[in-house]
Amino acid sequence: MAIEYITSKNLFYLICDTLKLMDESLIKHGTRVSYIMSKMLECKGGYEKFEIADFMLLGVLHDIGAYKTDNVRKQLTYEAKNPMPHSIYGYLFLKYLSPLEEQSKMILYHHVDTDKLQDVDYQYKPETEILKVAEIMDIWHMAFVEKFDYHMIERYIGTKFDKRACELLYQAVEQYDIFNKLTDGSYYNEFEESVEYVLLSDEEKEKYLRMLMYTTGLKKESMVADTIETIYVCKEIGRKMQLSEMDSAEIYYAALVHDIGTLAIPEDIIDAPRKLEDAEKNLIHTHVELMHKAIEGKFSQNIVDIAVAHHERFDGSGYPKGLKGSGMNTKQAILQTAETVVSMINDKPYRKAYNKEDIMEELNNGIVSGKYDGVVADTFLRYYDEIVEKAFQKAQVTLTTHQRLLRNYEQVYKNFTK
Repeated sequence: MAIEYITSKNLFYLICDTLKLMDESLIKHGTRVSYIMSKMLECKGGYEKFEIADFMLLGVLHDIGAYKTDNVRKQLTYEAKNPMPHSIYGYLFLKYLSPLEEQSKMILYHHVDTDKLQDVDYQYKPETEILKVAEIMDIWHMAFVEKFDYHMIERYIGTKFDKRACELLYQAVEQYDIFNKLTDGSYYNEFEESVEYVLLSDEEKEKYLRMLMYTTGLKKESMVADTIETIYVCKEIGRKMQLSEMDSAEIYYAALVHDIGTLAIPEDIIDAPRKLEDAEKNLIHTHVELMHKAIEGKFSQNIVDIAVAHHERFDGSGYPKGLKGSGMNTKQAILQTAETVVSMINDKPYRKAYNKEDIMEELNNGIVSGKYDGVVADTFLRYYDEIVEKAFQKAQVTLTTHQRLLRNYEQVYKNFTK
């Protein structure tokens, strides 16, 4: 289904732009590692271009666990002193929440010394060794600047790094001049050329898009539940209104990504247990524009229009554009209503959850005042119990995958570091 709404290349860049919202430096690191890795794989040979592109996406994502477990602005600290927390979390994140289940162990092992992997039988062991070398090269290249010398790695061959992987590095330097291109920025042109070969199946696209939904949990766990619940409330309202499959799908994809802009908002504001100052409210409001920038030109325009209007209101009191009913449609109204309902149903740092009577009163008053679309809000109110029960049951089933990740993290960490 996703193939109708986003191309493989655009999805690749959407993943990059979403993670960039949390920290631009870490995604730039991932991009550079991805580039070095791709050139080493080309030197190794035996890969189709689309296979190299797949490994490039993994290269971009290799430090995704750090968004959860570490201060990403102190990369040298966590990479050097204790790299296993982000390696383990990243491994589990990709294992459970992405199409990269088989390749995910590359993330688990990417900070493990070569001499400790001698007895490990793993399909992607050669590529893991290439990833390890590519990452340390970027770290050293950025840290030592003009004093950088890739031959520094020779003292660690056979202990920390694999001999064959280091040989591929030397070939990549000679054949592609990778470090001069990294220095002057021209590497990115070749990076973009390789991304053209990304070829994802419909199933892979769907999994990556759902992975983006789970990235909000890297910032705040409850945001994952909010998004999933919003998706299912949208689905149930749409079912009651007998929407077409296409309309329902467009709302679904808009709901998947509607809150990714919050990844850029400081946690102390998101979690503030008090009424926000005007400046803080304005900062939170920017999450819509940030999300818009990330998805614009990647999804179909219908999906973009639905997502960016999720805080608009039919009386013009919403944001960011203050749109009124005449400038919006039913699909936008469904996401607005669902997002509003889920927000009220759940506890927030600054207030307790609303009860059913309060929610119904808010929506009824909003219908009368023109704040909410009358047809959509009335549909929800007429089927309140059924919609809420079905939506939240389905949401709980979907959340079990994410909860399994959280449960397994501590156990894997203990087993791997004992």
